[in-house]
This record gives sequence, C-alpha cells and structure tokens, in this order.
Amino acid sequence: MKKLFIILLMLVTAGLLVNLTSIKNVQTKEKHPDVDFSQSCVECHTDVTPDVVKDWKSSKHGEMNFGCYMCHGDGQQEFYAKPGSERCISCHPEYEVDFSKTKASNCYDCHQGHTLKFHKIDR
Repeated sequence: MKKLFIILLMLVTAGLLVNLTSIKNVQTKEKHPDVDFSQSCVECHTDVTPDVVKDWKSSKHGEMNFGCYMCHGDGQQEFYAKPGSERCISCHPEYEVDFSKTKASNCYDCHQGHTLKFHKIDR
C-alpha cells in the first residue's frame, strides 16, 4: 500500500511539473521602481541599460519613435517589465499566433528583445 501511495504521489508531482512547463507567457502587472517620471525612459535607461536603449533605437519601433510605454506601459498606472504577447497583438493583430501549435510560447521566442529581429526556431 505504501509503495502504491509513493508511486501515485510521484505521478501527481510529475503531472504538475509538466503542467507548469506548459504555462504560456502571460504579462504580469508590476510596479516600476521609484524614479523621477519627469525624465523620459531613454534619459534614465541610457545610463542604466545602454545596450537595451541602443537595440531599441536601431529597431523598427525606435526608428519610428514608438515610445517604451507602447509595450511596457506608462510606468505609473501600469508597468510590464516583460510584456506579454498580448501587448504585441494589440498593435499587430494580423500576426496573432496560436502558440499551442508551435514550440514558441510568446512573441519574444522568435523576435529577440528590443531589437525585435526575427530568428528562426523549429516550429
């Protein structure tokens, strides 16, 4: 009986772990660290994360001057450090993907970080 209980417990644990790995990228609302919001994102992040700013500036979003708030929120009422794919789809509905049919779990699995450059993955 004890052996059966241990086997069942192991199966339940394995099932939970498999379920956790299939969770898709869902954005969670966060609070931006306390900053002076009279400064623009780029003014601060040029010092804090210069590579991110450089990547963004050379991306299509940067070239078209789409601000950080378009993906990350305004920083006060809403802020998403790692925005979910639903933020992408709100501007690009024609590119909505059923991620259950791909190996990707979100837009950023194919479109890297702030460069948004496409790289091939096995689908």
